[in-house]
Amino acid sequence: LEHYMFPALVAHPCQLTNMRGLFSDVIADHVMGFVLCFARNLHRYLRQQMQAHWEPIGGEQSRSDFITGPGVVSAMDRSHQHLSDCTLGVVGVGHIGAEIAKRARCFNMRVIGIDPVHRAAPGVIDEIWEPRRLPDLLAACDYVVIAAPHTPETYKLFRRLQFEQMRRTAILINIGRGAIVDLADLTAALESGLIAGAALDVFEIEPLPAAHPLWRMENVILTPHVAAASTHIAERHTATLLENVRRFVAGEPLLNVGNKELWF
Repeated sequence: LEHYMFPALVAHPCQLTNMRGLFSDVIADHVMGFVLCFARNLHRYLRQQMQAHWEPIGGEQSRSDFITGPGVVSAMDRSHQHLSDCTLGVVGVGHIGAEIAKRARCFNMRVIGIDPVHRAAPGVIDEIWEPRRLPDLLAACDYVVIAAPHTPETYKLFRRLQFEQMRRTAILINIGRGAIVDLADLTAALESGLIAGAALDVFEIEPLPAAHPLWRMENVILTPHVAAASTHIAERHTATLLENVRRFVAGEPLLNVGNKELWF
């Protein structure tokens, strides 16, 4: 709700509702698309396809790549991940974050979450850490997914210090809010190899300027704020709005009442 907050509205007794939960499934699908691209190098193979270039990522392929003895790992193998070997961290385990975690578990990934409100997501994440443990999550994860709202506490939550706390092989995924990630610090972290890559659907500056270096980085996937795009969203919007109108008239509790002080 960050775009709508001003002091008089926060202080007023009126209730403010949002569309929480309407986008969770499709956004979670988008996140797993990002994860699969990096795990299997699909984004890089697509670039090679455009050049009619045949070469496995990780080095030139030869017959010996496929004939490795016990315990021997070829260059090609090292560049293609088993998701069951990976840990995914979710920053913000609300409706969207829980759906992301659920899908990651279906790929047998280990899932860690942090959230200021939720302490567990039954059947998905057994324990959700407090925000103060963000450094622990960053150090433990191969994929870090930001699914948090933009609030005073999350504004520029990810800066150089957080990238330094991540694994050098880790991927940052942001489908939350662009203001949570300092764009200049992220760009510097990618250029210097502090992290291995990033997949972004939201940006501190939108549209992302055409001259921005992120456009030209092979280890970056960019989508234009479309993670919530779906043929079902309009009907869900309408149904939620009409149900809240009905509840308001009937004097019943409203759906998706937001906390104006917290901005979500």
